[in-house]
Amino acid sequence: MSKSVFISHAVKDTNIAAEIVDLIEHGIGVPEAEIFCSSVPGYGIPTGKTFVTYMKEQMYEPKVVILLLTPSYFESKFCLSELGAAWVMSHHIFPILVPPLGYEDVKDVLLGTQVSKINDDLKYNELRDHLAEVVSLNKTSSTKWETKRRAFLKNIEPLMANIAGPTTVPAAKLQEMEAKLTEAQAELDAYEEQVSSLKKQLAETEKLKSKQAVAALHEQFSGGENVPVEQALSELAEDVRDALSVLKYTSVKTFALSEHYGKPYSIDMYNDRPEFEEATRRGVFTTDPSHQAVWSSTKMKKLAQSLERIDTFAQVESGALTKVAMEADEDIPIDPSTQDFWEHHYY
Repeated sequence: MSKSVFISHAVKDTNIAAEIVDLIEHGIGVPEAEIFCSSVPGYGIPTGKTFVTYMKEQMYEPKVVILLLTPSYFESKFCLSELGAAWVMSHHIFPILVPPLGYEDVKDVLLGTQVSKINDDLKYNELRDHLAEVVSLNKTSSTKWETKRRAFLKNIEPLMANIAGPTTVPAAKLQEMEAKLTEAQAELDAYEEQVSSLKKQLAETEKLKSKQAVAALHEQFSGGENVPVEQALSELAEDVRDALSVLKYTSVKTFALSEHYGKPYSIDMYNDRPEFEEATRRGVFTTDPSHQAVWSSTKMKKLAQSLERIDTFAQVESGALTKVAMEADEDIPIDPSTQDFWEHHYY
């Protein structure tokens, strides 16, 4: 004969299952004899009983099936069998979702069924109300229920921290990540070609001795287009400005530029801490082992490549840029390694 409450869980999650047993027995008042939880001593399979046969009996007609949904649950064939049996037999279920799983991870399995997060305390009132309707309870006071429920939420916090993520990846997710990897590799190859071209340009520039040779090199690498030097500088600066936009904050931008050019910069952690913490969360900045930009990230690689292009251009066209700056009515910075240049062209 089925017991009233069947707690479906993975063996790896026994500690959390035990807390649920304690909550429904001593907080709600479900008699011990009406709770089945296979891995908790005293609530599992009696000595001498056949495991599979007894499990089938308990799944036959429970009043509620509590599903403790974790990564380990979905990697257990036995748990999935219990989930399937509860669905086929139309049992009343109470799904409890445990991080790191989210709603997106279970929507295809539970087919739109409402799910309760394990730390959503108000949802447990629904479980209590249902059990009060279908099970003869050892009735507890509302005060005891509230006290027990708060203790339960406190007790599961350290247990949730030990929940491991999935050890397998769904085929669809794997295909998605492989597609992204292929795209990223193609993009990286394209950038590598650009970097290689710029390195060749820089190497050739260092060999030049005349303005005529500089002009010829500029034409070679500009594809023969006769672009005014100030326009070319503006376009390259716009590329840097776009690449810098992912850093959002001027303080973080200035830090990254200072690091690129080997300039001193002291972080004002009193005023700028939130900006740098956000940059860390976005993967473009790190504090381990010291404060530094993560130049290996895709976003920072784009910035580095944009800076390399404008640096090379400034070297190749230094004479022309100096002339433009001298003839201009306003003071136009032309050295990309200076803060005056950053503030004028990037911010």
